[in-house]
Amino acid sequence: MTQQAPEYLLIANPTSGRRKARWLAEEVLRRLRAAGRSAELALTGAPGQARTLAAEAAKRGTRVVVASGGDGTMQEVASALAGGSCVMGVLPGGRCNDFAHALDIHKRDPLDALAKLLLDGRARKIDLGLVRASGEGASECRRFCTVATLGFDSHVSRFVETHRLPVRGAPAYVLGVLRHLFRFRPPLVRLRGDFGELEERILLVATGNAETYGGAMRIAPGARLDDGMLDVCVVKAVPRRTILRIFPKVFSGRHVGHPAVKLLRTRRLEIDAPDGREWICADGESLMQTPAVMEVEPGALTVLGAG
Repeated sequence: MTQQAPEYLLIANPTSGRRKARWLAEEVLRRLRAAGRSAELALTGAPGQARTLAAEAAKRGTRVVVASGGDGTMQEVASALAGGSCVMGVLPGGRCNDFAHALDIHKRDPLDALAKLLLDGRARKIDLGLVRASGEGASECRRFCTVATLGFDSHVSRFVETHRLPVRGAPAYVLGVLRHLFRFRPPLVRLRGDFGELEERILLVATGNAETYGGAMRIAPGARLDDGMLDVCVVKAVPRRTILRIFPKVFSGRHVGHPAVKLLRTRRLEIDAPDGREWICADGESLMQTPAVMEVEPGALTVLGAG
């Protein structure tokens, strides 16, 4: 006899946030059960497993799949639930938690408030970003929740992703910036979107479905999860001393006032790097290399959020 699917499935990355994600999921699980709800907990053991668990839960008829972890875990669960009727819940248990932040859910929120959001929160439709490899024979496709980066940001993101660092969140990103400041060579990129065409040697291109990355750094101020658009921040190649002047302003979004910074809005972005393939990273993960096409998927995901 097939076991009935639980109303809630909590998927936790047991190592995320120095094991905070697991603890958070276990505590919220108790509160859901105390409220009389059917709930189970599943722990991931390898990259990609959160996506598989979420897809299986949705297929079985689970009403709410809750991701507990960082932005990488959120991305996997969101990708699995996109386009379906299953609702996603969010527990911010990672280093940066930018997706949770965009939903007005914060790691400082009390446990009771997080559980109440899962029990009584408002379900809303939000957009997801989609990245597809382009070129002959290309078939790779990945979704993202927050900001997709290329250029200097991707070099830093890959450094943070692949190294065990003594700090987390925004401080880890700052460490990565200092590490790559004298190593980075600005690539030439070609962009095409609703804004027209742009060919520029760049420091970075950041494409935002949400405002922040790297732990609430406002690289794409004004980007919203439900506006059907991607907000693209292009920073032209500048001297290192200028990078050091611009970088601290990213935390407040004031970098957009610098003449080297350009903000664009589009539903679709074609991107290529003629001098060589460049990595595209998002949600703390490496996605694919150029050439690629980014698109917005309006209303692709139903999520419980405070905003």
